[in-house]
Amino acid sequence: MSIALLIPHRLAILVLTLVIPLCIGCGTIGEKQHTDFLKPFARMSSTALSASTQAMPSEYEICIETARTVAEQGHVVEAIKLYERAEKLDPAAPSLDAALAPLFASVGRYDLAIERYKRCVDQSPQDVALSNNFAWTLMEAGRFDHAIMEANRGLDNHGDDGRLQATLAMIHYRQGDREKALDEFEKAHGLVAAHHNLSVLEIDAGNLESAKNHLRIAKQSAEPNSQSEVLLSTLETQTSRH
Repeated sequence: MSIALLIPHRLAILVLTLVIPLCIGCGTIGEKQHTDFLKPFARMSSTALSASTQAMPSEYEICIETARTVAEQGHVVEAIKLYERAEKLDPAAPSLDAALAPLFASVGRYDLAIERYKRCVDQSPQDVALSNNFAWTLMEAGRFDHAIMEANRGLDNHGDDGRLQATLAMIHYRQGDREKALDEFEKAHGLVAAHHNLSVLEIDAGNLESAKNHLRIAKQSAEPNSQSEVLLSTLETQTSRH
């Protein structure tokens, strides 16, 4: 997809006020002469003058702003190209790793995403959201050991972060360790939600009997979840037809 950049032109116009005396006829000789002038244009206010002389944004700045806009609209590939062009235009500018890492991950270019995320984490090791996104990307790339290491590193700094705990649960599940996945989901959201989450993952994986078992455990809890009950009822009805 090609992107047309419409850049408004700012034209500073210098208006010269010409003083033009009217021609004096012979009949006016000896009389008081009146000189008329063309009225000048109104003077520009200081605000308008400042706006008219404001510097045009650089090509680097245009690339950055356009990349942000198209990324928000879901045009990931175009956004990546614009950010990379900006990096070439000004190699000394602040890093664009934080912007490019999730974009690369979203299109499956995991090696580039991981490289960018690693630099970001090195710069901001206490950023829990960054650690969570990095761990998730490592998981998506199939680098489970590295993903677990990053998630645990983040939890060492923010032990009560539910989102990071849930990400760690997902990593264990993807790795095939359902017991650890259940344990981390319970830490993040409680026992009922942990079984509910495992049931959803098992349904997605086609393990319907396992999913029903998790939902039955959730239903037997002292504080059952209505969503789990509805899901179990729906699942049992559908499986009974086969």
